[in-house]
This record gives sequence, structure tokens and C-alpha cells, in this order.
Amino acid sequence: MTAPSLTILIPCLNEEVAIPGVVAEYQQAFPQARILVVDNGSTDATSARARAAGADVLVESRRGKAKAVATALAHINTDLVLMVDGDGSYPAAGGKLLYERYCEAPADMITGVRQTKHDVFRPGHQWGTSMFATFVKAVFGQQPGDVFSGLRLFSRRFYMNAPVLSRGFELEIELTIQAIDKGFTTVDLPIPFGDRAHGTSSKLKTFRDGTRILRVLLVLFRDYRPMRFFGLIAACGFLLGALAGALPVYEFIQTAYVSRVPMAVLAASIMIISTVVLLVGLILESNLRHHREMYHIRLRQFGKNGMPEE
Repeated sequence: MTAPSLTILIPCLNEEVAIPGVVAEYQQAFPQARILVVDNGSTDATSARARAAGADVLVESRRGKAKAVATALAHINTDLVLMVDGDGSYPAAGGKLLYERYCEAPADMITGVRQTKHDVFRPGHQWGTSMFATFVKAVFGQQPGDVFSGLRLFSRRFYMNAPVLSRGFELEIELTIQAIDKGFTTVDLPIPFGDRAHGTSSKLKTFRDGTRILRVLLVLFRDYRPMRFFGLIAACGFLLGALAGALPVYEFIQTAYVSRVPMAVLAASIMIISTVVLLVGLILESNLRHHREMYHIRLRQFGKNGMPEE
């Protein structure tokens, strides 16, 4: 069988120190692959050094890793895409493991689960990763092996049909949820992971990006699980309304008279609002089901090799 064609996609921001080594390493590991570096508005010589190393370079001046990847995917037409960070922390050996796993048993998205011999993660990042993975498990019903891994292999069927709507470091978690929600086949595979290249620094800010990722998670929860989202709000409203109305109802049962009129009005209002919220969830869930059905019908047009069928 002919080996599937491959593009190595490397989004970068100010990685002039690391990018020549990353390009050279992946060129050696995948000599037939196209190396595509996306310069995400760097202010250093990232683009020039990537070109000198032999990579194709695409410039996306709008900052944000997700924007860089979304722009690049529109310029790719290979069977597979291997996305890797440009900081040198993902050895090409890990990429080979993902590629070989696909050739043995194809999947729409194969995620590299980072394995280290020593602790290279900041404590805040470890806690945040665990929290977000637990959230995804609770809301979407599937536990990702490494929700923020930057090394992922995508089939053509996946990268051509999974929208990227986020902006920055929310990309990985959005891709994970897109795969879960849309029923794509996914595999988690342990890979080696190391320190960033000497002289480079992380662009991830724990509090700022953690808050942004949490906001995206809540938005995705609302958009992809509307009945659960609005049902939870409605349930809280019903509970609050019941607590507010308990005394007026009890008083009416005992005396056939209500002296706490403001409390009774408040309870009734909360109950009405909660009912409306629940109905909103039902309507959105029904609409989402229709869109999912249409999406999966269109997805059937992609054959086993990921190419649209005539």
C-alpha cells in the first residue's frame, strides 16, 4: 500500500532559536513530508530561519495559535496532518509513533500523551490540566488522555470537517471536544516529552490563558450540551424558587392567607423564569440534533481514504 501523504504543521511565535532544529529533526524523521511552519506574527527571525532550514512558511499576523492552525489547514491537502509545537519539546520520535499507529490502525485524531522522565510542568499547569480533563469527562462523557497536548495527528476527514473557532491556547481542548461531540475516532498514545529548547520561553500565561480556556469550556458546554447546560440552570432556579415559596405556601396551607406577598411573587417569578430557561434548552437541543444529523450525512461523502467521493 502507498504510504499516506503527510504535512508537518508547526505553528510558531518568536521561536527563532528552536525552529531550525525542529524542522531539521522532522525532515529527517519524515523525508517525504511537507514541513509547513506558520509564523503567527513573530517579531524575530522565525520565518527566515524556518525557510533556511527547508520549510514552507505561511504568515498569519493575527495572534493566536488557533488562528494560525485554522489558516494553515486551508492550505493543506494531504492525507494526514501532524501538528507539533515549534519549541522543541516534542521529539520527532513521538511523531513517528503517531504516524506508525495510524498506518497500523487508522483513527481520525491520534493524540500524544506526554511522558517525562522528570517533572517539566509547572504545578499550576498540572492542576489546571487535571481540572479541565475532569470537566470534559463530566460534561462530554469521555476522559482525554492529555487535553492540552500539542502533538496530534489528524486524518483528512477530521481536519477538513472539524471547525476551529477559538483563538489561542484553547485550540487543543476545542479539537478534543469537536472529536468527541462529532463521533470521530480518537486514540491516545504515550509519547516522549522534554524541555523547551534552551533560550526559548513559554507563551502560556497560567491565569490569563486558564481563564480563557475555562470560558471556552463553558461556551462549548452551552453550545454542544444545551439541555444539560440550561437544565442545570433551570434546576437551580426551581430549587431557589421552592425555597423562596416554602414559607408563603406553608402559611397559606395553615391560614388560607398569604401575608408574605413579595416573597410569593419572587418565588413565582423565579419558577416562571426557570421554566422558560428549560424550554430554551429543549428547543436548542432539538435544533442541535437536526444539525448533527445533517453534519453526519455530509461526513459520509468522505470515503475510507478521507477524500470526498464523487
